[in-house]
Amino acid sequence: MTENLKHHEPPEPVEQTGQAPGSGGPSTLSQLTGRLEASTVAEGVKAMLREALGGPGTGAGASAGPHPDQRVFLECISVRGFRGIGRKARLPLTAKPGVTLVVGRNGSGKSSFAEGVETAFTGRTARLDKQRGEVWRRHWRNLHDGTEPKVEVRLSTAGDAKPSTLTCTWPGGDVTAPEVEFKRPGQGRRPFSEAGWERALHNYRPFLSYSDLDKVISGRPSELYDSVATILGLGELAAADERLQAVEKELNSAVKAVEAELPALVEALSALDDPRAARALAAVSASGAPDFGVLDALVTGLPDADDERLRELRATVELSGPDLGAIGAAVDRLREAVAVLDDVRASGVEDAHQRAELLSKALDHSRRHADEAACPVCGSDRPLDEAWAEGAAEQVAALRREAAAAQEARTELREAMDAVRFLVTQVPAWLPAPLVVPWEEWAACQAIDDAERLAARAETAALVLADACTALREEAARELEKLDEEWRRCVTRLAAWLVRARTAHVGKPRLRQVKAARKWLKEACAELRGERLRPFEEHSQGIWEELRQQSNVDLRSVRLTGSDKAAVRKLVMDVSVDGTEAAALGVMSQGELHSLALSLFLPRAAAPDSPFGFVVIDDPVQSMDPAKVHGLAKVLHDLGETRQVIVFTHDTRLQRAFTNQELPVTVLEVEREERSTVTVRRVTDPVGQALSDAHALARTPDLPPPALTHVLPGLCRTVLERAFSEAAWLRLHRAGLTEHEAEKTVMAAVRLKDIAALGLFGDPSRTASDVYRELRRRCGPAAVDLVRRCQEGAHPSGTLMPEPLRFVRDIEAVAQTVRKLEVADQ
Repeated sequence: MTENLKHHEPPEPVEQTGQAPGSGGPSTLSQLTGRLEASTVAEGVKAMLREALGGPGTGAGASAGPHPDQRVFLECISVRGFRGIGRKARLPLTAKPGVTLVVGRNGSGKSSFAEGVETAFTGRTARLDKQRGEVWRRHWRNLHDGTEPKVEVRLSTAGDAKPSTLTCTWPGGDVTAPEVEFKRPGQGRRPFSEAGWERALHNYRPFLSYSDLDKVISGRPSELYDSVATILGLGELAAADERLQAVEKELNSAVKAVEAELPALVEALSALDDPRAARALAAVSASGAPDFGVLDALVTGLPDADDERLRELRATVELSGPDLGAIGAAVDRLREAVAVLDDVRASGVEDAHQRAELLSKALDHSRRHADEAACPVCGSDRPLDEAWAEGAAEQVAALRREAAAAQEARTELREAMDAVRFLVTQVPAWLPAPLVVPWEEWAACQAIDDAERLAARAETAALVLADACTALREEAARELEKLDEEWRRCVTRLAAWLVRARTAHVGKPRLRQVKAARKWLKEACAELRGERLRPFEEHSQGIWEELRQQSNVDLRSVRLTGSDKAAVRKLVMDVSVDGTEAAALGVMSQGELHSLALSLFLPRAAAPDSPFGFVVIDDPVQSMDPAKVHGLAKVLHDLGETRQVIVFTHDTRLQRAFTNQELPVTVLEVEREERSTVTVRRVTDPVGQALSDAHALARTPDLPPPALTHVLPGLCRTVLERAFSEAAWLRLHRAGLTEHEAEKTVMAAVRLKDIAALGLFGDPSRTASDVYRELRRRCGPAAVDLVRRCQEGAHPSGTLMPEPLRFVRDIEAVAQTVRKLEVADQ
């Protein structure tokens, strides 16, 4: 018989029961901040650590992602055209802590819901990482539904009066490239990627598939380390160290860059016979730090000059005209090619080429028109028969051999012209005025098609341009020399170095601070890692003890070895078999390994800093023997006290394990009909379990009077209490209370009137007349009498029960109406 829910004492805070590492206690960052403020490190180092621990994304313009105090629960998952679901199917959920089993045979569409919600949140599923992922990517659309695949997830967030919606669609055929839109009350619609959830999904991924269980065990040691370090909050500390490391790298790079430039600068200054260079050399070589005062005076004391004119002169000196050697060779080649082609044309070889082409076309014509009696050109009656064709073919071959020389001459001429054009350069973006016309004449050679004109024009234009460039370069060099160019070049280089040197010098105290900050952070992290790991280890061991059942393997410890930056970092699991120490992966069976993987994953789902109030687990029962399934039900029930646990399974043993242990659970059955039509049916839930008990008692013949006057009203009272409690929790959650506060408030209401007031108004202080008035309005006038009779059943005199089955049915109608309040109030 299901026990009266309200007769339980309110649960202790999770931190005291060891259910979740650090739950109810300070976060890792707050612990570290407390240590920092109490430490004796310099104030400048403290300020740097505060900034690093604050991290990016704390400003006014940062994306407001989910917050642990506003946990998110799932209200509904709708899927259409995705995987095994054709037309739209809806999986309704109760957005509050508790366990929901989604059951159904293989192929019924269960995993399509699980993979759909995971894809909507993360853009991919664990199935994509398996070897058969490529096949899955090509066949992920439903075969029986031609509409655009769509997954819609309705979310309930603490403090939001209405649900949020996550809508996932695929504009193309790539399952890994969905478009996900997020709609939250008061914030409009926007791409989910802009909502700021990426980090939370990475740190506290609330999805676990059968493939994930394998990965937890078979993953690389560093991945296991990172996974556990993240949920302990150490990922935040590693991120803080990365920010400090980035600052250190920037400051170090500035110092090293200045030091690397100094030898070349000293060499340049030493090469000048100039008193200014001698003073600069002494200033940059000063012990401790450069003499910035002397260097500033030298740089600012440079004689004035027109910077634009200097740039023009330097650009002129760097100009290079045509390569006359290359141009001469190319022009000679072109003229030789012209002469060869002229010889070929004079020799009649060109005529041979034309005759060969004519005969070839006549042959083609005779083959296409074999029955033609006369010559199509001259009208002669002489037939173009096989004998003629054979002779014509031999003549074509002979003529083409003669024409080959003409073809080679033409090819060589084209290549020679291309070679000349290749050497012609376009007009640069900037040119001194005297070079504009000569360079345009030179560039115009590219457009000449006549070979002889090209040779003459290119040769002349190249000579003129080259001479003009040489004259201007020499003139510019002389003018630069007059402007003291050597010293000017050196002092310009010195000025650039001076800016970097001053920045590096100013940054040296900050560099010392950041090194001290990283040293303090490393030591503090080592201490916190051990402290934060202990509750996680205890939680994992507690889960393992429930799951191991008849296993001879004891989980002794879970340790993180190495550091975040170490080449080898790993998660070490120490076990013993009948008292003999061993390595976990070497001695455990597949079912034990999966149980161990759950022992590592579930504490992550219960992490206090996670903003997700739900966890979705797909097919966790495989490889488990009956005893472990029994333990799994207890573990999931414990987790369901603080989290919404949704488990997809085809294995009926898990549902039986909940039933046999009388653990409250909601069971939804998924069925698939023809053409991928998927339906979801509610089999039972905590309210349904109590109703089932009441129906069974009401149908029992020859019951003793106390069973009807006291026990049956008590069971019906349990039905109402559970229905009102469910509605109350949802109301309080939407009002902004955390799930722990909401549960505590609901559990504190002992009287049925108070529970009803919470469910109807969210306020336990409302009077009985308020409650009865609202009950009549929502459930009809008979509802008040039903509630009163349930209350009377707890009195010594009990209550009369002339029609027990009708009474239970009426109670069921009231309970279902109460549970729909959260839908009606949206």
